Amino acid sequence: MLIILTAACIIFFSIMKRSFFSLDSFGSIARQIPEIGLFSLAMMIPMLVGGIDLSVIASANLGSILMSMFITGKIEKGDENVPVVIIAILICLVVCTAVGFLNGVIVAVFRIPAMLVTLGMQMALTGISLGITRGGTLSGYPASFVSIGNGDFHGIPNQFLIFIVAAAALIIILQKTPFGTKLRMYGSNATATVYSGVSDRSLLIRTHMLSGLYVGIAAVIMSSRLTSASAGAAANYLMRAILIAVLGGVDPNGGRGKVAGILWAVLLFQCMATGLNILRVNSYIVIALYGVILLVSVFARTRKDS
Repeated sequence: MLIILTAACIIFFSIMKRSFFSLDSFGSIARQIPEIGLFSLAMMIPMLVGGIDLSVIASANLGSILMSMFITGKIEKGDENVPVVIIAILICLVVCTAVGFLNGVIVAVFRIPAMLVTLGMQMALTGISLGITRGGTLSGYPASFVSIGNGDFHGIPNQFLIFIVAAAALIIILQKTPFGTKLRMYGSNATATVYSGVSDRSLLIRTHMLSGLYVGIAAVIMSSRLTSASAGAAANYLMRAILIAVLGGVDPNGGRGKVAGILWAVLLFQCMATGLNILRVNSYIVIALYGVILLVSVFARTRKDS
C-alpha cells in the first residue's frame, strides 16, 4: 500500500507541477529524508515495546548545542581541526544516548509510563537548552563539519548515505540479534517475556539508549545541514516522526514494526511535503492534513487488528 501511495503521490504532483518530477526536486527529497527518517527510526524503537519518546527533538537540540559549543570553543572561525570535530560529534552522540539511558531507567525502575517520562524530559531539556543559549543560535562550523549535511559523494548526499547505513544497521539489530528478538517479544507480550527469563529493566534501558543513539545521529546531520544549533530547531519534527512511524506500520501498542515500513513511509511523507510546498499550500492546511493522516492510519491499524 505504501508503495502504491508513493507512486500515486509522485504521479499526482508531477501532473500538478512539472517541476516536481526533476533531478533538483528528487535531490531535495534525498537531502531532507535523513533527518526525519532518523528521528522516525528513533521513535520506532521505543514504540516496539509499547512506549514512545516525546523527548527526541529536545534531546537532539541539547546534543547539538553542546556539540556546537565545543566546536566553536576549540576552532576559530575559518579554521579546520578534524580531531576536534570528531570529538564534538562523539559528545553529541553520548549526550543523546545518556538522555535515552535516563529515560529508560525512569521507565524501567520506577514503572512510570514512557509518555509521561519523556514529556517531562522534553520540557526539562528544552529549559536547559534555552538557559544555555539564552534563546539564541550557535553557529560558526568548519567546512569539514558542514560537509556532513551539505556535501555529497559522487552526487549522492552524504547525509543520505549515513541514513542508509544507520537504517541497515537497525535492520540487523532488530532481525538478527537476540536483543531484537527480545524487544519484539516484549512488545507483543511483556508478561510472557519476563516469565521466560528476560530482564525487562535491562531491555527497556537498552531500548531507550539505542533510540537516543539514533537521535544523536540525527542531531549531527541536522546541525550540519542548518549550520547552526538552537533550542527550538526542528520543533515540528516530533509530530512528523510519530506520523511516519505509525504510517510505516509500527503498532503503537508494541510488538510490530519494520524498518522497511519506515523507509517507505518517510519517502511517501517527504514526497508529499515537497509536493505541497511546490504547490504553495498553506502551512496550516498542511499541518491539519498531517493530523488527518495520523488519525486515519491509527483507525486503519485498529480496524485491521480487530
